[in-house]
Amino acid sequence: MTKTVKITNPDKVLWPSLDITKRRYVDYLDAVGERMLPWLRDRPLSLVRAPDGVTGERYYQKDTPKYAPSWIRTVTIPAARRDVAYTVCNDAETLAWLGNQAALEFHPAPVRRDKLERPDQLTVDIDPPDDAFEAAVEVARLVLEVTDDLGLRTLLKTSGGKGLHIVMPIRRGVSSDELRRAANRLTEIVQERRPDLVTAEFRKADRGGKVMLDPSRNHAGATVVAPYSPRARDEATVSFPVVPAELGRMDPSAFTIETVPKLLDRKGPRAWSEAEREASQRIPRALLP
Repeated sequence: MTKTVKITNPDKVLWPSLDITKRRYVDYLDAVGERMLPWLRDRPLSLVRAPDGVTGERYYQKDTPKYAPSWIRTVTIPAARRDVAYTVCNDAETLAWLGNQAALEFHPAPVRRDKLERPDQLTVDIDPPDDAFEAAVEVARLVLEVTDDLGLRTLLKTSGGKGLHIVMPIRRGVSSDELRRAANRLTEIVQERRPDLVTAEFRKADRGGKVMLDPSRNHAGATVVAPYSPRARDEATVSFPVVPAELGRMDPSAFTIETVPKLLDRKGPRAWSEAEREASQRIPRALLP
């Protein structure tokens, strides 16, 4: 089946502050596609779309539109009110088509379509108070100490905002409920080590200036922004892979649509690419009481 993607309105500006047009955005997706696609492949995909760019209306899209080309793959998941046909992005053409639809953020689920009931990622979402990235770094180091004690291999990336994500590829041997319990227990262990610094309170007003760890990212219906995905922010920041040695000497705002294509040979992107070829790991028994 022939796949062709025509870029409509290529001169439409999506990020006005940087004069990034739709054409430039699709070019960005093409540049990072080889690194990004392995982390999207076969996963139900939720999207943040902004047809008029980051200064216009934006919305969260799960259902694949009826006008999508026939070659766009989907996976249907039952929901409370109706079944939802999520887009699955396995190739450069689908990525370009989504870029042409002004999908500015890519949020894959921690499951793949052949085993929707068996997650294969555990994620620690580190969300600091505003303008407190140094606190996120401190908590990331603490989480990495805990995961190292548990014998877990980890991957690290910026969130594209003010936070950090620590991702652990896991064997598809646990249920969604077991993954949630493991994430909750991991959060508890980190909190126990630094209760003065870490909280799991969802409401900002209840956090007392602490850094939140969000275990809710860990179940079949959850999503986390993909590595190399832009964020729908004025600065066109990107969720970018880094390594622990970079913590404390990096500026997350430096990773943007403009800069990232020239940074793909750094240690972070290489670590994530190498992880694709590594055997997955079991969740430690200590996290599954």
